[in-house]
Amino acid sequence: MAQNIREIRYGDKDYPKALREIPFPPKKISVWSKNGELPKTKHYLSVVGTRRYSAYGEEILRKIIAGLAGHDFTIVSGMATGIDTIAHKSALENKIQTVAVLGSGISPTVLYPKQNLRLAEEIVSSGGAVISEYDYDMKATLWSFPQRNRIISGLSRATLVVEAPEKSGALITAKFALDQNRDVLAIPGSAFSTNSAGTNRLIKQGAALVESAEDVLQAYGIHLGVGHPSGVSDTLDLSPGERQILDSMSEPRDIDSLIRMSKMPSHAAQSIIGLLEIRGIIKKIGTDYVRI
Repeated sequence: MAQNIREIRYGDKDYPKALREIPFPPKKISVWSKNGELPKTKHYLSVVGTRRYSAYGEEILRKIIAGLAGHDFTIVSGMATGIDTIAHKSALENKIQTVAVLGSGISPTVLYPKQNLRLAEEIVSSGGAVISEYDYDMKATLWSFPQRNRIISGLSRATLVVEAPEKSGALITAKFALDQNRDVLAIPGSAFSTNSAGTNRLIKQGAALVESAEDVLQAYGIHLGVGHPSGVSDTLDLSPGERQILDSMSEPRDIDSLIRMSKMPSHAAQSIIGLLEIRGIIKKIGTDYVRI
């Protein structure tokens, strides 16, 4: 493993241009990759969120990342458990390169979290990179994670916050992004969910609201052209009742909520929900239904 790690210093020509632009850039970064370099895709998107994610957070993040395939993106995250891990794995599943920024050294004896060592190896073997500003064998500390967050946001034009409670490391990364003159994107959630308190507040403060991959592409100035499918309700042949149910599903909802919001007789609403599930337009996760 050690022979694949290259140290790049601030004065080197291969030092990432994006990091030169931020306040307090790292003096050096160690890059573990096939060629000792970061992926050379056109667009970098940073993704952050809570370790204690919900089924909703996982589902919408996977859907968004899948929608970025084919648009020359690299996904950047911190390889922590939770949303970070989902971001990296979703990128790999969709053949999108990904970069993990560690809060520890890169040595397998200190790499944190230990259970993601295999994930780190998969990132590298797929053409991505694992990077750190810390010495090879430095263990993670309480301060190293907030400090490395400025690199996560600094590498990308925008940072997407998926789920974040009011006190969250993801919000620290969003603050770094704003200080670095980067864009902040946020996925909205239920007003009753503590995981959405931080993201909803970011949206109130001016972060771009993201519900789909198309919203991310638009933030990067990528236009899909006339006639490109922008949503399931616009591209499928739906009855008025089916459309009414789907319009109620801006977020995951249980069957009782869907029936109540549809204002249909219970048996009629249940029948439509069943048909939508059979057609693969919605799916059930736990007790809630979500759009696919």
